Amino acid sequence: MTNKIYVNIKKFIKENYKFLIVYAVILLLFTVSLDYEIYTPGSLSNLDKRIEVENGYESEGSFNLTYVSAKKGTIPFILLSYIIPSWDLVSIDDVRIENEDYEDILERGKIDLESVNENAIAVAFENANLDYEITRNELKVYYVFENAKTNLKVGDTILEVEGQKVTSTEDLNKIFENRNVGDEVTFKIERDGKILERKGTLYQEEDEDRKIIGLYLTNVIKVKTNRNIEFNYKGNESGASGGLMSTLEIYNRITENDITKGLKIAGTGTIKLDGTVGEIGGVKYKLAGAVKKKADAFIVPTGNYEEALEIKEKMGYDITLIEAKTFKQVLESLEELGE
Repeated sequence: MTNKIYVNIKKFIKENYKFLIVYAVILLLFTVSLDYEIYTPGSLSNLDKRIEVENGYESEGSFNLTYVSAKKGTIPFILLSYIIPSWDLVSIDDVRIENEDYEDILERGKIDLESVNENAIAVAFENANLDYEITRNELKVYYVFENAKTNLKVGDTILEVEGQKVTSTEDLNKIFENRNVGDEVTFKIERDGKILERKGTLYQEEDEDRKIIGLYLTNVIKVKTNRNIEFNYKGNESGASGGLMSTLEIYNRITENDITKGLKIAGTGTIKLDGTVGEIGGVKYKLAGAVKKKADAFIVPTGNYEEALEIKEKMGYDITLIEAKTFKQVLESLEELGE
């Protein structure tokens, strides 16, 4: 029986080998991804579906996230990027720091998203003159340098170092001052909901006075309000570029005056705790997506404004550009919109 099956398989391969070779080549072409992505004009995502605010006010218009569409760097898509003007080939190395894993890039994007969402709540409530409380200030591992001798990972939340609670890099540096180069330091961390113990060895760079573990750390706050606010993002979504638009959506849902004025408003930009708007990447794809979806206005950070204006004039886009320096200034600009 086994011999008969083998004979039949051998016969099938012999009779169809050309087809099988072509099929295998096509399969490889469309499934094997190189270390590239292809950026193409994006689209909009209505934040009314992404952010839920308890007892929130309704609005006639909408605030919309803009995003870049990214395709995997398969060979056919790479070749098409040389033909289609609106497709750009981007090396994944451009977003890597040193030789880190791609998983670390994704994890860092999740940290950015978590951080900017909490900032959005705080800034929105601050400008609406409503009460809020910063209940936690978490210190997270944002990057692990190549020279580091540690089993800490990107995304770890540092709770204690050598038995002492830490919430900032200053806290860490004070602890390290009393240690020697080569000493092993014990960290109490939270990872994936579990409390773990991890280690790191102190070292010192030639041009540095202080002792380090080789970590880049960032603070992520936790904000408490009297309303439940939920962010509904997909597992593969990350990054900080939606911070400004999320802040506007939350603000509009907790204040009685509808600042959309019935318009479809798209935009992009990070948001800091002090309300400052930060620049982003991929503005030309995001602007193109806003125009494609017939947005009335596109809010763009000061750092990207000249680029967006140049693209608008070059392409003849019929859309109003709003420069964004701070959240308060954007609110003032929206008041003037449509007058």
